[in-house]
Amino acid sequence: MVKIKEITCNSPIEAEGFRSFLREAGIESNIFDEANSKVARGILDQRVEVLVKEEDYEQAMKVYQSYLSEQQNVMPWCPKCGSENVFLQTNKCATTRRLPRFLAALLAFVPIGFCTSRKYVCNNCGHEWER
Repeated sequence: MVKIKEITCNSPIEAEGFRSFLREAGIESNIFDEANSKVARGILDQRVEVLVKEEDYEQAMKVYQSYLSEQQNVMPWCPKCGSENVFLQTNKCATTRRLPRFLAALLAFVPIGFCTSRKYVCNNCGHEWER
């Protein structure tokens, strides 16, 4: 019986890219059925498992780390639709702009959300994310 281990990727697109790196390294892999994994985790979670043989797991993890480091040097792409038509949006939050949000959150007993300084926005689908 062949033992299988899983490596979790953050999106189906990342899983496909990682799988092509594994193929180049000569490691057999399969992607776990995305429909089943979404049912188990919930619709909004896009994580996907890449399955490898237990004896290839150590090497596959090294390939995954090299894949992730290479992706950091590549132009960002949208994790939702895969488009490279993205731009970097920089937000500067002045204290005067944060104060009304803070007071409103305090009065409503809602957790305060601070704006991020950098986020990517996809021009094709409008998805926003931090890298």
